Amino acid sequence: MTRGVASAAEATSKQQLAYDYIKEGIDRGLYAPKQRLVIDTLAKELSISPVPVREAIRRLEAESLVIFSKNSGAIVAGADPDLWAEQMELLAVLEGYVTGAAAPRITGADIKQLKAVNGEMAKALASFDLVGWTQGNLDFHAVINRRCPNASIVDQIGQLRSRIAMINRFIQPRTEATILHTLGRDSGKSTLAGHGWIIEAYLSGKSSSEIEAHVRTNILMLTEETRRNLSNSHDRRVSRSLE
Repeated sequence: MTRGVASAAEATSKQQLAYDYIKEGIDRGLYAPKQRLVIDTLAKELSISPVPVREAIRRLEAESLVIFSKNSGAIVAGADPDLWAEQMELLAVLEGYVTGAAAPRITGADIKQLKAVNGEMAKALASFDLVGWTQGNLDFHAVINRRCPNASIVDQIGQLRSRIAMINRFIQPRTEATILHTLGRDSGKSTLAGHGWIIEAYLSGKSSSEIEAHVRTNILMLTEETRRNLSNSHDRRVSRSLE
């Protein structure tokens, strides 16, 4: 390896180190919304120069996890229900496509696994196990995603889900009320039914376009329902503050 190639590889490695470090901090809530990210401080924590830290922050900005303010510099993106809705609408388009595109490649073993995961999700629903429910939903779609011929879109979905999870954590704190809403009888059963529809669609040989349209519509309906719930919750908080 030449010196130039080695230097480039080292720079990329340091940038990735900084990216992973900052992103993990955001994902875990160590950096709060609107908190300033001081490049020099982060560089010292990682024992690297400020350059790869700055490049990592630019990557996070492209993923909507960080924004730049003229006065404050780089800050963690705040809780924005509208941004959450936009990300969910994008997820509806991408996940609809992936679920449809995977149809011709789904195997009998995949169907068996999808049914098993949906069964575990039903148990999580019955016990209001939010962690188990969330992981089950990820596992269900992971089975489908691995059969999609377009790996780039699958990667985009993974990045998109990370952004949605971060925003969702701020706009819907994991309170008991939120858990009850997320795993509420109607909402939870609707999700299980949607998964069941996908399984039956694969078994019955429905077209990729029909599956894509159905999944996209379902996610958009969920997004609109949640948007209304968030709006109503905000209105109630404002009303109580005026009493």
